[in-house]
Amino acid sequence: MAEPFDEDDDVIDLRALAMTMWRGKWIIAICALFGIVMGILAASQVEPRYRATAKLLIGTERADVMKGEGVMVDARFGDTTLQTHTEILRSTKLINRVIDELGLMENREFQPRPPEDLTAVQRARQWLRDLTTLPDGVQEFMMDIGLKSPPPQPLPPEEAAMRKRLALVNRIEAGMSLNPIPESRVISVSFTSGDPRLSARIANEITEQYLVDQLEGKLETTRNAVGWLSDRVEQLQGRVSAAEREVEIAYATLSTESGQSLDVTKQQIQSLNGALAVTRNELSSKEAQFRRLSQAVEEGQDLGALTEFRESPIIAGFRREESEFMAQLAALETTVPAGHPARVRLTAQIEEVRKSIRAEAARILKSIEIDLEAKRAAEEKLVAEIRALEDKAAEQAKAAVEIRQLEREAEASRILYENLLSRLQESSAEETLQTADARVISPAEIPNGPLGTSARRTKMLSTLLGLMTGVGLVFLMDKLNNTFRSAQQLEQMTGLGILGTIPSAGSRVQRSDVVEVLRDKPNSSLAESIRNLRTSILFSNVDSPPKVVMFTSSVPREGKSTTSMLLALTSRQMGKSAIIVDCDLRMPALGKVLKVKEDELGLLSVMNNTATLAQAIYKEPETGLHLLMTKSAERSANINAADVLASHRFRELVQDLSEAYDLVILDTPPTLVVTDARILASMADTVVFAVRWDKTPRNAVLEGLRELTSVDAKLTGLVFTMVDEAKASRYAYDGYAYYKGRYRDYYEV
Repeated sequence: MAEPFDEDDDVIDLRALAMTMWRGKWIIAICALFGIVMGILAASQVEPRYRATAKLLIGTERADVMKGEGVMVDARFGDTTLQTHTEILRSTKLINRVIDELGLMENREFQPRPPEDLTAVQRARQWLRDLTTLPDGVQEFMMDIGLKSPPPQPLPPEEAAMRKRLALVNRIEAGMSLNPIPESRVISVSFTSGDPRLSARIANEITEQYLVDQLEGKLETTRNAVGWLSDRVEQLQGRVSAAEREVEIAYATLSTESGQSLDVTKQQIQSLNGALAVTRNELSSKEAQFRRLSQAVEEGQDLGALTEFRESPIIAGFRREESEFMAQLAALETTVPAGHPARVRLTAQIEEVRKSIRAEAARILKSIEIDLEAKRAAEEKLVAEIRALEDKAAEQAKAAVEIRQLEREAEASRILYENLLSRLQESSAEETLQTADARVISPAEIPNGPLGTSARRTKMLSTLLGLMTGVGLVFLMDKLNNTFRSAQQLEQMTGLGILGTIPSAGSRVQRSDVVEVLRDKPNSSLAESIRNLRTSILFSNVDSPPKVVMFTSSVPREGKSTTSMLLALTSRQMGKSAIIVDCDLRMPALGKVLKVKEDELGLLSVMNNTATLAQAIYKEPETGLHLLMTKSAERSANINAADVLASHRFRELVQDLSEAYDLVILDTPPTLVVTDARILASMADTVVFAVRWDKTPRNAVLEGLRELTSVDAKLTGLVFTMVDEAKASRYAYDGYAYYKGRYRDYYEV
């Protein structure tokens, strides 16, 4: 058996869908007609509605008479601007203002209608509501036993009024229609109600309150900005005054504490630094001079070679005396001998003069040392004075930094104060120049007539709903159908080919009269179908045409016995010998079809050896058809049909019949009812499975085929039985059944 077709394959057959809809055209037409009638009835009860429309231009330009930007800067027109303004128009705040301005809380349009003003549909609803309302006594009893909840407590007046107003806001919002016009800055504001004048008033009031809200919003923002600027200017004015006072106080404190300015202190430090440098240079020179002279004295150098000693008048006098004494000593050395008192006295005088020179040199060194100490003291004094001045300068610089910080803070506060003061003046002037960012370019006019689209829409929707319901019903009925209506469907789901389609002989034709129909009308569609089936069976194996053909089905009353009999009769008419073996030992059918008497011998007699095969074969007198039937009189409670059919004796019987006849047809019981067909499948050269058109469940067919496949039955194909050709042509759009149904007039009926 080939691979069955999967119903879940994602394939859309448009022709099949069209055929399904065409078959259910009357259902679709009736549903559409019902929808039209309901639409007309509903449209007749629709109250006339009037729509008034006003148009707003968003983002109007304004004249900028101020220098620079004001507090309110015009917003740029972007992609979301219209949507933003649409939401503002739909806001509950604006709707509440419209309600208050027009007094809609007391308007008759939004009040409960009296009974005389109700439409027929509304009256019917009210009547049904009153009809289904239980009497007060019954309701109280149900509340007492807990079957019904007690009625809710009445709301406080404030909450009831709030809910009533909220309901009115929702009704106004439901009646509004806001449509931004593409590629423009215009919003269409519409309102629909049952009163044309009220529709125009509400539409105009919505736009008016929107402009008022825009202007009030700008004025409120500007006033808030002016108030804030005033507070900030006042605060900054006090801050500037306080900062300037702090600067003045800091300058006064610095002058009082230091007695002089930082610049004077810096000049003094600079002067003392110069004096200190000179003093340190002189000190360095004195120290070098003192070291040089001290070294010369210690080493006994010639003091006359040193400028400091040579320039001393005392030392100069001593040196002159020394020179005179040296001259005298030199004169005596030539005249008197050594040791002469005169020479000794001159030598002593020379030594005394030299001591005086050294003493005078020591005094000079001492004076230099005293000068050196004085220089050092002067240096220390200058250093101390400079340090004191530097400390003073540091304190003054610190105070100056604080003063500069105070000056900067005061200057910053002054600049901010001046800027905010300027902004305050601009904002105060701008408050008188505010305008809304939108304007009405087309006020709402009183509509000339009601909307006609509501009734038309109701009729169209009702008709469309009726059509969709009809189509849905048709496809639902087609989907719920669990039978086979076309050969293509049967082949796709089973994977087997169709050997033939046997048309129904008529709804009023009895099964026993089918043979007469075939005999009386040899060129009828039924006869051609049987001959086509015979040809398909014989050509299923060209090299070895089957001789033993088994007919079976999944469930009873599938027409397999009648088809078997007609196939045998057709073979007989073509000069081929054929015999039918009724293998249904439980409910034999062939005898009833041919109206054979029960006293005739049959299959069980042959199996019991109470009769020969020739005696048991029944020959139909009019057609010459040979049958080996099962008679009710032959059956007994002890007979097991499966054992009889599975016996070696029955297999030999089938073998003998196949040798004696050109065609042996085994008419077997249904596969899903008993196991007989599975037993007999091994004895047949080919198995033909009968499926009744638009009757046999799909699952039953598939399960019956699985039963035969499990025993390796030689399934040749399927035969569609009892086909209503007129209807079958509507369930298929190609194939044998389709064209056969369309061209039935070609056959002799």
